[in-house]
Amino acid sequence: MNRNYINVVIEGLNPEKFINLAIVNGINLWDIERISFTEMGFKMSGKQFKDLRKIAKKTSCRVRIARKNGIIFIIKRMARRAFFIAGILVFFIILYLMSNMVWSIEIEGNKKINEQIIFNELKKNGITIGSFKSKIKPRDVEKNMVKAITELSMITISFDGTKAKVRIVERTMPPEIIDNELPTNIIATKEGIITKVSALKGQALVKEGDFVKKDQVLISGVITDSQNLPLKATRAIGDVYAKTWYESIKEINLQYKYFEFTGNELKVIYILTPNNKRIYLKPGVNKFQFYDKIEEKEKIKIAGFGTNIIKITETYKEKIQRIKILNYREALDTGIEITNNELEKKVPKDAKVLEKKIEKVIMKNKVRVRNLWVTEEKVSAEKKIN
Repeated sequence: MNRNYINVVIEGLNPEKFINLAIVNGINLWDIERISFTEMGFKMSGKQFKDLRKIAKKTSCRVRIARKNGIIFIIKRMARRAFFIAGILVFFIILYLMSNMVWSIEIEGNKKINEQIIFNELKKNGITIGSFKSKIKPRDVEKNMVKAITELSMITISFDGTKAKVRIVERTMPPEIIDNELPTNIIATKEGIITKVSALKGQALVKEGDFVKKDQVLISGVITDSQNLPLKATRAIGDVYAKTWYESIKEINLQYKYFEFTGNELKVIYILTPNNKRIYLKPGVNKFQFYDKIEEKEKIKIAGFGTNIIKITETYKEKIQRIKILNYREALDTGIEITNNELEKKVPKDAKVLEKKIEKVIMKNKVRVRNLWVTEEKVSAEKKIN
């Protein structure tokens, strides 16, 4: 008896005719039994099962395999599972290899040393994106880098998952000797009207009330005599303050357009691999005409270890354009508010606001607002004499 066989069930109004035709056509059936009025079951070789389909069509019966028996079927099932298990193993092997590679380098503590110099030395010592951590000897790299970069006092290299953390302690270098007699001028950093001149060293060329332009010499390092002939060059020292100004101009239509959030939003979530491939966990297509986009990034940890795989959540918040009909007073107030906000960002924090002037022009269906802030601030900076 064939040890590799299948249990088959046929269903139809005339299952006996099906059995007879199968036997007539040389199909070996055994252990034939009636299950119900319309169903019969039997055993047969799996190799002959395909021959039953033509007979099933002729007799209007349905045929199905109820069970597969024998070592061949067991091996096939195991083979299918083996491919699945092998795939999982390969995935974890790749993941393991990736988690043992350097995918990002973080440098901290360098204030004077150029970051590119550090990267170049790390590369020379085998630390670069894609290098295996097992092949890196951090202590040896630290010694080599301290020797190579004179500005380094100490360096420590550690690993946090797939990230190489480089901590820098810079050497305290001898202070730079400043030549106080190095010829320099004090120049204007912007245009304005002078309010105060404090020339500690050098020759003041401007006085209170003078209008100056950007880059104009305010305190000269070249000392001259009464006939304007140079006597000597020195380092000019001093501060100069001036009145200067900032303005913002806006036109506000009485049909004022603004945006309002609808409450509708779309979330798109995906994994970003080290080679910038996206694997979408929650795909979506943004069809909003107007929207604000918020992006959140989170590094994925596997078995407690950090990786260079990033989970990104993009939130799209829909907004629609609205039109509000304003009267002239409301339009003026809106223009003043917008220009005030703009000027607050423009004016330096250490500047003293002396005056605020607002000019309003009413036109057909709109208003024009000119907002001018007059400030007093330091406008002087040192520049070498060529």
